[in-house]
Amino acid sequence: MLRHFPLISFAFRLSAVCALVVRLTVAAPAVHLSSPENTNADDSSVTRSVTAADLLSFQWNLSDKETPLLGVQGEHLKLGFDRVLTYRFEQLRFPIFQPLIFDEEHGRFVLPALATDGASHFVQFEPTDVKNNYAAIESANVHLVDNDSAKTIRTSDGTRYLFVRYPDGEFRCASIREPSGAVLNLLYTANGLMLHGIVDGSGRSVTFNYGRDGISSVTQTWMAKLEGFTKTWPVGDVLPNDSEVKYAHTVSLKTLPANAIVRQYTAEMAASDKLLASIFGGPNAIAGGNGFEPAGLAASYPLYRGDVYGDDGIERRGHLSFAMHLYGNANGTGDSAIYVPAGFTSHSQQPTPTDAAVTFYYPKLGNFTDVTLVVFHVSDFQISNDGDRVRIGNLGGPGGSSPLYKHSHIEFYRGNTGLPPLAARAALRIDPAKVFAPDK
Repeated sequence: MLRHFPLISFAFRLSAVCALVVRLTVAAPAVHLSSPENTNADDSSVTRSVTAADLLSFQWNLSDKETPLLGVQGEHLKLGFDRVLTYRFEQLRFPIFQPLIFDEEHGRFVLPALATDGASHFVQFEPTDVKNNYAAIESANVHLVDNDSAKTIRTSDGTRYLFVRYPDGEFRCASIREPSGAVLNLLYTANGLMLHGIVDGSGRSVTFNYGRDGISSVTQTWMAKLEGFTKTWPVGDVLPNDSEVKYAHTVSLKTLPANAIVRQYTAEMAASDKLLASIFGGPNAIAGGNGFEPAGLAASYPLYRGDVYGDDGIERRGHLSFAMHLYGNANGTGDSAIYVPAGFTSHSQQPTPTDAAVTFYYPKLGNFTDVTLVVFHVSDFQISNDGDRVRIGNLGGPGGSSPLYKHSHIEFYRGNTGLPPLAARAALRIDPAKVFAPDK
């Protein structure tokens, strides 16, 4: 049996839609997020307010095919219900809107969970002697198999949870398969950033309808006695305006998390991001390299993805604390060439197969010496000189993009490292803004 793991102050990784311990709405981006230390917790108080009654207000009617797939108590759903919409995981509950996280510093996977009393916990998986196999720290009967872009967790009773990497780099639950053969398929929006709905093997569906402030209603369809039924449960006490209900809609959550260390996007930061865009992108490129995403990014991502304070007072890095994103335009849908500064003395010959990452080593780059530059998600890779810059391809390569969302992720490391192992990256990263900071 899994014993409960104490909450290490973490924000389930939506770093916000913010991938995090519980986003206010859907799990959206959170950060390639990879570790409890790299998680943006935008509302850590949420988990402390979850009660056993909240968890018991839903049930999955897997065997009763003539009822809605998700059993709901009452005619309305509480605001923020998605925080407590969970599925059983051993003696814990797995919040289905939360991603699986890789802890870079310790080289282990972390699955956010809730106890039956509503307390927050983390199931931690450490490597075993078997290649690509991880075991839960306190239960050898709960395993995770790492197949690169997919991770499968199998619990002691044989239930399988499949996590798939989506365009923002997050591993979100794509299906749950019970030992009985019952299957839940979790469906995401076209850009892969938001949970759109759930379908079981008999065709019953749960659809999450989004409005300006998050999930505004939930619609379910099912069959009973050869007759089809559809019912919508509003979120809150007021029926949603039909014009506000959209099935593949991005949510506007451009607010700062309460535990954000940086509270304002300053003119100096804006100037730095403009400079970074001019170095690495085409004429319409937009960069986010100072902890903030572009304000016009279709609200798919949270505004702030920089450093945060955990509940324990410890400072933790966000996804963009020591990295930058490059977009083709303000809403993340445009194309752009990718450039790197001239002056590198070596580079990788081909992009990596999974994340299309290309590395460049510089004896001197900007304000630093002995630097490795890594550009992730490069498409059409080809080296061609262009004055004081070198074009290396286009943004939106494998591992980080979809037709509705295109970006490249750029990081700087101390030393001639090539592409460092995941566990080593956090300690080697250099702040992009400092690399090209103007002289004072």
